[in-house]
Amino acid sequence: MTLPEIDETDRKILEMLQKNGRLAFRRIAEELGVSEATVFLRVKKMKRRGVIKRFAAIVSPELVGKGLTAFIMIKAEPQRLSEVLDALKKINDIYEIYDVTGIYYGIVKIRVGSREELAKIIDTIGLIDGIMSTETTVVLRSIKEETSIKI
Repeated sequence: MTLPEIDETDRKILEMLQKNGRLAFRRIAEELGVSEATVFLRVKKMKRRGVIKRFAAIVSPELVGKGLTAFIMIKAEPQRLSEVLDALKKINDIYEIYDVTGIYYGIVKIRVGSREELAKIIDTIGLIDGIMSTETTVVLRSIKEETSIKI
């Protein structure tokens, strides 16, 4: 896979948009000393190439009733891993799924409102064909959680 070329202007645009995705292209253009059309075309190109995946609001999980975060490490039958990962994608309160190396085959990030909701998800995961075992870690507090990528 070849990486898309990103020059200094693209980097600065990305940095600004990561801080504020609603920033007007006119404002970015003024800050960078380029035309608004240049910013528009560069953002369009970066979206087309997949550098910018999407624009979204970052929501506080605690303020929308999803204050309990947990990570579940999963051991699965190797020949069924693909099916297991597909089944995990369908569970609503799983927000991230990682295929990893080491003693576990996958790690999922869960956000729910209560221990009871977490228990239901753990039970649901345990019923997936191909799951051998799970280990759950509940987050006590989040020390650092970045949504932006350093460029």
